[in-house]
Amino acid sequence: MNETNNQQEQPILKSNSTNKEYSIKLLKMMTNNDEMEYKGALNCLLNDNEFCIYRFLCPKEVPGKKRILIGRKADGGYVLLDDFENIKIAYSFGIEADAYFDKDLADRGIDVYMYDHTINNLPFENPKFHWKKIGVGGKNDTNENIKTLEELIKENGHSSEKNMILKMDIESYEWNTLKDLSEDILNQFKYILIEFHFNKEPNIYYEVLRKLYKTHQVFYFYCNNGNYIETFGNNRICLTLEVSWVIRKNNTFIKDSAIYPIEDFKRTNTTYTELNLNIFKLFDF
Repeated sequence: MNETNNQQEQPILKSNSTNKEYSIKLLKMMTNNDEMEYKGALNCLLNDNEFCIYRFLCPKEVPGKKRILIGRKADGGYVLLDDFENIKIAYSFGIEADAYFDKDLADRGIDVYMYDHTINNLPFENPKFHWKKIGVGGKNDTNENIKTLEELIKENGHSSEKNMILKMDIESYEWNTLKDLSEDILNQFKYILIEFHFNKEPNIYYEVLRKLYKTHQVFYFYCNNGNYIETFGNNRICLTLEVSWVIRKNNTFIKDSAIYPIEDFKRTNTTYTELNLNIFKLFDF
């Protein structure tokens, strides 16, 4: 069933008995028939609280738009859709020694505004690169080396721009950065690509992911390291999860048929075991 574009949250589980019975069957399978665990998971589907973050990470497909890799098939590469119409500007936070994602965007004619306060120089140059030794954070993180995204957008004269790209790999600063952003700023970005580090208090996960869910839809995610947190039963997700979002406006979404991890995008430079992330499909009703 198609999920049409709107700015409101869609109910995760409909109230009719067929869907409820199906959800219980799935949850029992995922939790090895542990009654307490599947009931807790079902409660997460039916209620809106800070422990139910997985509902906001359920991936969807965008009909007619193929997923593609930008950058190397390694840490630092990100998955977008093959739709770059009207995209002229990208913001890239967290560069270190890998700018191949940024180069791929630059090769498409996109100006890339790059920020990383932990390096002294870019690994290589490009006419489309605009780099500053500055980090990004929330309002309470700011100092002489860190600014908010809103401040940087204003400094660059991009306050009226739309269809931009936002990429963040900033070692947990993403939570405060996103928490303080308004929906108006989020809606300036067609794609949002985030490496989430789940090492904060659960309430900030809920606040940030719920906010993103209102404006954007997940269309891809990837476990990029060997640190795990447990979810239901024997199923686990990473402490560090890369997530690709696309703006809801002007897009239609359908159930995701992919099996995660997607074979075409598996990393070639990792020794960690790939994790099955399909547990998030439990939240697609």
